[in-house]
Amino acid sequence: MTSAAFSMTAAKRVACGALVLASFLALPSVARADGAAKAHADSLFREGRTLLDAKRYDEACPKLAESQKEDPGAGTLLALALCHEGQGKTATAWNELVEAAALGARVGRNDLASAAQKRAKAMEPLLARVVVRVPHAEDTAADYDVKCDGEPLEAKLWGTPVAVDPGEHRVDVSAKGKVARSYVVRLAGAGTVEIVIDKLEDARSPVAAVVKLEPARAASTTPAPLAPVVEQSRGGAQRAIGLTLIGAGVVGLGAGAYFGGKALSESAEGRRACTTTPCSAASKADADDANGRAKTSMTTSIVSVAAGTGVLALGTVIYMMAPSSTTRGAAPSTRMTARIVPAVGPTEASVGVTGAF
Repeated sequence: MTSAAFSMTAAKRVACGALVLASFLALPSVARADGAAKAHADSLFREGRTLLDAKRYDEACPKLAESQKEDPGAGTLLALALCHEGQGKTATAWNELVEAAALGARVGRNDLASAAQKRAKAMEPLLARVVVRVPHAEDTAADYDVKCDGEPLEAKLWGTPVAVDPGEHRVDVSAKGKVARSYVVRLAGAGTVEIVIDKLEDARSPVAAVVKLEPARAASTTPAPLAPVVEQSRGGAQRAIGLTLIGAGVVGLGAGAYFGGKALSESAEGRRACTTTPCSAASKADADDANGRAKTSMTTSIVSVAAGTGVLALGTVIYMMAPSSTTRGAAPSTRMTARIVPAVGPTEASVGVTGAF
């Protein structure tokens, strides 16, 4: 009950203080305590005040902050503190109130300074605080680097409550040759959270890789082994052509034999067609037809045999002329040479082969 009553009393004091400060902000002279109003800064201040009165804090705070940046003044800083308080940033608002009190006293506005001081004191019970304790601080002050929300935390503030806005906060600790640590805390409202920094461990030094160097081996005087003797076929393609021609010649001879047999059969057919003398006209016609076919077959047979014989002979010669297999590095064998000599006459054609074998 005592804690609840205290909180209610503090809240009432804060509310009353806010009304008092709002009355100060209503005076133009206070809004620009230094008297050096600038047109743009004034415009921003008026827009920010209008938004602040409407409790549109998220829109009002940036305008008031920009106005304070362009034309610093205790009145503008008070308005900005009220705006941040409306956003729930109690620590930010408290720090601005303390600064506004100092600025008011510096420019001779003791009434403004007194109001800001009273409001700041009324807000103190509502602040959230973080205490960062560093073990052996006297030994590590020169080595440890402590940051709170990315901002350096001076060694003189270690172990001292530091006001922070409600929400999540991160404390990072690092040191040369040490393993860095991070701590995250979350504060929902008034209260104090203590963070005890553990002693940082030494960082592991990189292990150097050991490379064993062997003494250089003496150059060998042993001659390199000769390349293996590889058998190389130099007449394979030529022998294949010879075999192809030999095969074609055999086919030609076979065709000649076939048509020769057919000619003999057709000649016998002609003799059988005319067995009497004189032959009848019909028998004579059949005999003439059979004899004509026999002559054609015989001619085809003769041509086929001649061609087959020539091609067979040519294929045999080409096959025999193909060089035998040799080995790389061996002296080439004596090659056979030949010439193909065609002979054409009035009634026949032939192919001759001359050369050295």
